[in-house]
Amino acid sequence: MTSLEIVGIISIILISVFSLIGIIVSVPLVKLLIRVKKLAEKLETSLFPVVDNLNQTVSKLNSEIGSINEITQSVSSIVLQLQKVVKLARILVTSPVIKVISTFAGMMQAVSNESKNNKEKSKEG
Repeated sequence: MTSLEIVGIISIILISVFSLIGIIVSVPLVKLLIRVKKLAEKLETSLFPVVDNLNQTVSKLNSEIGSINEITQSVSSIVLQLQKVVKLARILVTSPVIKVISTFAGMMQAVSNESKNNKEKSKEG
């Protein structure tokens, strides 16, 4: 055998060994790729409804937040109106009460002064 034939035989053996290793490695790799493909398909079929449901939930949540905002604005408007009513009621109630109290105080002062004047006149006479 010549050296060229020996190199050829070694090359054929090495190529056969590498091919055999490639086949041994590629079989589990192909099975893994098939499993990944099936998993991706399952995720696709189950993920889209979940995302759609999440989208609907977020939309409902946004509408609820909008209605809460409207309620808050309405309550704020009611509170402002109530404050105006309370202020007006305070003015309407306290002004006459102050007038009545001051009139009563003036009358008491006048009665007290008259009583003093009567006592002084009775002492003189």
